[in-house]
Amino acid sequence: MCVRGYDSERMKIQLGTKPLSEIKDSYLVLPIFEDNREDYGQATVKSFLAENPKFGKLFETQTLYSSDSKILLIGAGGKDKFEFITMQNLAGAAVRTLLRKSKSLSFVLPKQVELSESDRTYAAAMGVEIAAFDPTKDFKLKHEPAMLTNVEFLVDRAEKGIQEGLKKGQIMADLINLTRKLGDLPANIMTPTYFLDIAKKIAKENKLKITVLDEKQAKKKGMGAFVGVAQGSEEPSYMIALEYTGDMKSKDKWAFVGKGITFDTGGLSIKPSSSMHEMKYDMCGAAAAMSAIAVVSKLDLKANVVAIMAVTENFPGGKAQRPGDIVKTYCGKFAEILDTDAEGRLVLIDAVSYAQKDFKAKKIIDLATLTGAIIVSLGDHITGVFGNNPEFSKKFIEVSEKFGDKMWEMPMHEDFEEMIKSDIGDITNIGHGGSHRSAAGSTTGAKFIEAGVEEGTDWIHLDIAGTAWDMKSKPYRGVGATGVGVKTLVELVS
Repeated sequence: MCVRGYDSERMKIQLGTKPLSEIKDSYLVLPIFEDNREDYGQATVKSFLAENPKFGKLFETQTLYSSDSKILLIGAGGKDKFEFITMQNLAGAAVRTLLRKSKSLSFVLPKQVELSESDRTYAAAMGVEIAAFDPTKDFKLKHEPAMLTNVEFLVDRAEKGIQEGLKKGQIMADLINLTRKLGDLPANIMTPTYFLDIAKKIAKENKLKITVLDEKQAKKKGMGAFVGVAQGSEEPSYMIALEYTGDMKSKDKWAFVGKGITFDTGGLSIKPSSSMHEMKYDMCGAAAAMSAIAVVSKLDLKANVVAIMAVTENFPGGKAQRPGDIVKTYCGKFAEILDTDAEGRLVLIDAVSYAQKDFKAKKIIDLATLTGAIIVSLGDHITGVFGNNPEFSKKFIEVSEKFGDKMWEMPMHEDFEEMIKSDIGDITNIGHGGSHRSAAGSTTGAKFIEAGVEEGTDWIHLDIAGTAWDMKSKPYRGVGATGVGVKTLVELVS
């Protein structure tokens, strides 16, 4: 498999400055706001809008034909609500509308909006590539290929900043699409060994230093929590680190830490069968961490970053971890296993310790499809943010909001620590002592990981269980893995 998200099928995107009247061979795509309507000088468009004054709802479309042109009107919503993510998704919606109808489109980028010209092309290029990605093409015998291969963004001037935004958007989308592709792969293909092979290719392509611990080495190092989860699977398991050094003068180091459970049965505390097939997505955090550091390298950012991916399966079997077992984590604390289906926090507490002890990271963000409880709290549209430093969390959420990853800070009061105290060890891997066994499930999961965070380290845990995949098609994106988190991680260190 190719490392890049799209490889030879990548959309050709270019900038154009020609007058609209010269667009003859491709669809001309015109954004229409609900208010403040721009005059594009097209008689057909003027006539339609005069007869349809309420047209312009976000993603609403209308195709118009004349003797010498094909025009797609696409609703851009209210101008005062137009943001980075609106631009990204608007371009995506246009692409998905024409994906199997035309070989090319020319998109007029909206003017006089609260976005720089470079951010407009950055967002739009991402939207195009993300919309064009098709997770079904490798596994359908009768697959209808896309016609659309060429996209032109019409701008007043093709200045350097605009061109750089276009390039950045394509790089980001390539790696977001890689995250999605890896997440969508079935677990009989996406094994820990397969993930390791991709990590090696990413390292080679981006000149990243790679360090790999197998189970035996992880055990010798003292990663009892990670090894305890891994021991039930016949597949080999790996703790993988990718390092990028972009600022030789600085000792500051970021860490992106990802949960990489390539399939989660729940172990001996086995899951219900009805939705177990979706547990192929339990490695989306690791895929996002790997993709994010690849983007950081491709953009040549002035930062030092390590990405840690804890990659294993969680299976029942003769050697599987049992409820009641006690394991020693890499940070030295003893964890009592009350539920083998709470395995993500076990691999992450060791991965977070690894980032600190071996790579000296002082700013850590971990991503994990950790709990069903976060879906109860925030649904499948918003990622839960848990941190140990309110200012660090505030900065992170500000970045995520600017670039369209919806996040919400969750409580981390010290009272929650009581819910993971063990009578016979230091901590338990699920909460207890509340009115219900699953009470505050997402927060107690975060508290368990926090138990491995050293004093002086800024740390954020992202629970992406509700946002890592989406089985409902959107106007701007197909079903499956979403690639959530990649964009925000990169922008945070930029």
